[in-house]
Amino acid sequence: MALHFKLTPVAGATALAICLATAVQAQQNNTALTDVTVTGRAAPVLDAQAGDVGGLGLSWFKAPQSISVLGSDILSATGTSMLSQAIKLDASLADSYNTTGYVENMSVRGFLLDPTSNYRRNGVAISNYTPLALENKERIEVLKGVAGMQSGVSSPGGLVNYVTKVPVADAFNTVQLGTDNNGGTKLQLDSNSRWGSTGVRLNLAAENLQSHFNRASGSREFASLALLQPLSAQTSVTVDVEYHHKRQPSVPGLGLLDTSGDGVGETLPPTINPRLNLNDQSWSLPFEATNTVFQVGVKTQLGGVWNAQASLAMQRTLVHDRIAFPDGCSNAATYVYPGLCANGDVDVYDFRSEGEERTAWGWDARASRALNWLGLGHQITLGVSGRGNRDDLPALQAYNYVGSTNIYAPVSLPADPTLTDKNTNSRQRSVDGFVTLITDVTTNVQTLAGLRTTALSRSSARSDGSRAVAFDQTITTPWVAASWQLSAAHNVYASWGQGVELESVPNRPTQFVNYGETLPALKSKQVELGWKWLIEPRVSLSAALFSIEKPYADDQLSASGLPTRIVGAKKARHQGLELALQGRLTPQLSVQSTLSVLDAKFVQALDPALVGQRITNVPKRKASVFADYKLAALPGLSVHGLLGYEEGKTANADGSTTLPSAVQLDAGVAYAHRVSGKAVRWQLGVENATDRTYWREAPTQSWGGVYLFPSTPRTVRASVALDF
Repeated sequence: MALHFKLTPVAGATALAICLATAVQAQQNNTALTDVTVTGRAAPVLDAQAGDVGGLGLSWFKAPQSISVLGSDILSATGTSMLSQAIKLDASLADSYNTTGYVENMSVRGFLLDPTSNYRRNGVAISNYTPLALENKERIEVLKGVAGMQSGVSSPGGLVNYVTKVPVADAFNTVQLGTDNNGGTKLQLDSNSRWGSTGVRLNLAAENLQSHFNRASGSREFASLALLQPLSAQTSVTVDVEYHHKRQPSVPGLGLLDTSGDGVGETLPPTINPRLNLNDQSWSLPFEATNTVFQVGVKTQLGGVWNAQASLAMQRTLVHDRIAFPDGCSNAATYVYPGLCANGDVDVYDFRSEGEERTAWGWDARASRALNWLGLGHQITLGVSGRGNRDDLPALQAYNYVGSTNIYAPVSLPADPTLTDKNTNSRQRSVDGFVTLITDVTTNVQTLAGLRTTALSRSSARSDGSRAVAFDQTITTPWVAASWQLSAAHNVYASWGQGVELESVPNRPTQFVNYGETLPALKSKQVELGWKWLIEPRVSLSAALFSIEKPYADDQLSASGLPTRIVGAKKARHQGLELALQGRLTPQLSVQSTLSVLDAKFVQALDPALVGQRITNVPKRKASVFADYKLAALPGLSVHGLLGYEEGKTANADGSTTLPSAVQLDAGVAYAHRVSGKAVRWQLGVENATDRTYWREAPTQSWGGVYLFPSTPRTVRASVALDF
């Protein structure tokens, strides 16, 4: 595996900080270490080691997987309220078409996650095609890499699990009021109590959204209720309901300028207006989503030897997707796509798809037990799970050309809401059976093996019933690993696994020879080597070296002039190194520092020019350093900073355009004290403290469009939280 390193000042400082911090801690801690579980409502910052998104039932230290945990402590300290802000806390995560007023997604290890198959809520499959609310989230767990054994059919980048807040032992009520320099305001309540033997956790929020973008203000309302009911000493039931409504104009991306006149944009705009919103027409309507989730779970013991649990989640999202969408340019001698005309002109389309109803459901049931077999100790887990998605869209949508505007001098255009284009409705469901076996070969060596078999059904049809397609497939994804605990504080591991993605040719007779055809399953593969050092129970250092190969379908022109889509004709290889240091280095200093070096490129393609090219919108190097320091001279006062750096993102397929390297500094201060015996916490934070303007990302969408999104200007946020 060939990796090319270039130590920039920030990346070098990150690596040096990791080495120095671990060396100091190693000198201070020479005794055997044991796992420590910390409970309570307000755990110290960065004390999050309990993530089990991998589903093995092992501690973070012993799991032979790369797992990142972003707990509510660090999310609160940084003022994180959106997925795109959480992404900044881990260098292995990256944005993917994340903009104000729209659904956010992420890529992991350079692979875009599938919103219908790569996300979990308390371990159960959900859809991420809805704005995320963090008020009731205890932590975000991310399993990095291929996750076929954990999730069946899914993208190979990773698996995200949102863990919600549950009732705890101590009763409390916390109200928080926040504001920002754009004029936005937010009121939030977190209440924990008991109704007899039932634990109750209530979270409420109302927010007035004022964006730095022109004409992009909105609002949101959120409510969740979680109940915990012990039925016996061995059995407990959890129930929670979540409601989230958000209404805000979405802000479209810009594009590369076609300065060469060949019909394809290749040049970054020379100036950036971070407040420009091309969806700023008098008739523009907001993107609106209403999301409701119901989830129930049961944990119990069976026969005194089996630990069993079962969960069910149901989700319904109603979406009104509306935007004045800028895309391409017809004002040049040669039509430009993807991109904009050299002078900044861009075509605008009136897009409206009202009343999109998307429902999703997932369930999971598993049981595990310890057993002795062939003289060795084992832990076996058996389970079944399932998930489904159903998209019912309006019969017709609008997508009408209304004229052109300019990114330097926007123009008012007329509306055209005529409903002319048919929508496509889809159905998907799967049932999985899985087994994992953990074997203690010696007191220090463990082997792990897992297997999941998925029976998948998919179908789709135009809203008038035409172009109907349906198919069924059964896929098996294995995973094996071995770990060696060198000492009480050091663990090394190696793993190999497969993931599966399914592709079908778009059902468009005018664009493909084999339109609507179902393609055979494509299997991605991953090899990973890792090392974890539990420097002390609340400080850890980890390193992972990995290689992932993912096949794609590719298009080959036929005699008719239309392409034939061929399965597996293109392949990408992502090879990388990840380092992470996190925890409380001293009673005053907490750190989460991550570094990612990633070589992501195509190694096979029908077009020879594509072979060796980097995958677009994937950084070569990325570093994230968060530190929180509590001042001993003034108890209750703490300061923190988040420094991010990335470089090497290409914006077009031939790699000729690369986004400049980017550095951003966020900073903040917090003060906690008591008034009349009640806890009060004040927070002041500044995002992009130096007000640096840069291109943040350049995603290429499935239809070929390439879009540019700028950095967020300096934003100041303040809040006060009171316990009562």
